[in-house]
Amino acid sequence: MNSCGVEFSESPAPLARLNVSAKNYSLASVMSLKSIALHYGRTSGLMSSIEQGWRIGAESDTGSCLLIIGNGFDLHHGLATGYSDYHDWLVDHDEQVATDFETFCFAAECSDLEGSLDYIRSSAKGVDSRWCSLEESLGIEWDDLCYETLDHTYPDVTEDNPGWDDFWIELYMRLEYLKKLTRDHFREWVESIDVSKIKPALDLPDTASFVTFNYTPTLEYVYGVRSANILHIHGCVLDKNELLQFGSPDNNPFELEKMLEDKYGMDDFYGATIQQGVTVACDRCADTWKNIEGNYDALNQFLDTLAKIDTVIIMGNSFDKVDKPYYRDVLAPRYRDAEWVFCEYDSSENKQYGIYKFCHELAISNYRMTSYMEFDKGCDQSIDSI
Repeated sequence: MNSCGVEFSESPAPLARLNVSAKNYSLASVMSLKSIALHYGRTSGLMSSIEQGWRIGAESDTGSCLLIIGNGFDLHHGLATGYSDYHDWLVDHDEQVATDFETFCFAAECSDLEGSLDYIRSSAKGVDSRWCSLEESLGIEWDDLCYETLDHTYPDVTEDNPGWDDFWIELYMRLEYLKKLTRDHFREWVESIDVSKIKPALDLPDTASFVTFNYTPTLEYVYGVRSANILHIHGCVLDKNELLQFGSPDNNPFELEKMLEDKYGMDDFYGATIQQGVTVACDRCADTWKNIEGNYDALNQFLDTLAKIDTVIIMGNSFDKVDKPYYRDVLAPRYRDAEWVFCEYDSSENKQYGIYKFCHELAISNYRMTSYMEFDKGCDQSIDSI
């Protein structure tokens, strides 16, 4: 038996000779197991053994339930709420904004999301890959952008017109599309999504409360859920005065201002030209900032009002880099002893492994994966694990 808890026969080559216990894996163990399986060209048998460890806990039929809703929930109801749908809307209403976003050369690199639903839908439409993870793509290499812009707009005092305003004007022109993309047009697009003709497709638990990452009123209009039982963590279009938080948590305008002031504050021309550019950059940075830590108080206050939560069900939320801090810092510490149910459209081994890794990192031991079929109206079939 090796350090992964895998017992080999004389030769480790045939996977059929691996005796795998799925109950007590470390992350390193599973990574090693998957490497072995990939090396020998077979993962299905091994991973099906691992997924047996997900048959932990019974059906979620007692106690209170917390549903965490993401965009996959709206997509399951036939709503055109994917990033690629936003792209299509922009092409029809302001194509230049979509073009500026796709050609902006200081965007942060995104995670590998080839298995994501947005990647699949975007690829099928032939949409630029940046739309697969739009919010991650809104992260900007601000230091590089400002340095490169200042490099060729720095005032030349030997000229009659030194170009005192060139730096901030060029920054403004380069970044002008951002406010439209994440604020003005984004709200217009979400408001254009009509939920009035959508019918309930799922049987949701009667005792459920909801934390939703969506901006749409699907829960309110389609399922009749009282607003007191819902937290729209990033805002909802029902409130015309509420800011819809859409962007990257890496775009912190306060940190950006400090960084630029520390770097350029002693420059002879800081007050004359650079400071105006810093203001422009920070304004656009604020337009694209999803202030996750700033939402912790609202999330905790909402959760404090709930009864004891026995089950956490995640529907359509990818718990990726952008939204993962909510789970790491608030949700997992509160509900580590609850049963966690991951409702997924995709039962691929990569998805299964991603859920295992997520739960391991957050010390969640009681969890399982299922499909929307378990909650479909009129369907009695329950899928404990895929």
